[in-house]
Amino acid sequence: MSVMSSPSDRSSNLGDRVGNGMTNRPQDILWVKEVLRHLGRYNHAGPPNPIIDRALHDAIQGYQRDRGLRRDGFLAPGGETECTLCVELARLLGRTGR
Repeated sequence: MSVMSSPSDRSSNLGDRVGNGMTNRPQDILWVKEVLRHLGRYNHAGPPNPIIDRALHDAIQGYQRDRGLRRDGFLAPGGETECTLCVELARLLGRTGR
């Protein structure tokens, strides 16, 4: 799974909101899990699954808390948490856009 689309592909990596009680499209959940895993924030034994589990919820809230974002436990397409994740992931992968 590719964790990031190229910027020209689309403006957001998410198709809809991710988090408890949100739309939670399977591909969006898997993208969030993969990004948080790359950032060392989410560890889950077993094969990837498109389910919001406690570990994912805690990883999202912990990331939001540590980055000074609104700690609401969800991501919205183009929202502050998704954007911050993308910037941090791009830096990690060496994609600075320069």
